[in-house]
Amino acid sequence: MIPNMNDQELRELIQSELDAQRPATSNVQDVVRTAVHETLVSLGMDVADPLELQRDLAFIRDLRRASDTVKTRGILILVGLLVSALAGAAWLGFKASINS
Repeated sequence: MIPNMNDQELRELIQSELDAQRPATSNVQDVVRTAVHETLVSLGMDVADPLELQRDLAFIRDLRRASDTVKTRGILILVGLLVSALAGAAWLGFKASINS
């Protein structure tokens, strides 16, 4: 059975429960902050200077994009060379059939 409580008692009960849970929330935040910090440090990133870290990550992104561009263009060049070789072989075959 629920005891009869006035509004003030109910507010105080809710506030005390909220206050009791705040340390747990801040503790979780501290654990997450520490885990992220240690992970970044273990990856060799300097977390002391956030702007430098952002520049490092931007460089890595640019490097990945450049690598993708080189790969794409390399494939296009290989396809172009293959098509040119086939066209040359077809032309030589055509010339040989006309001359004979």
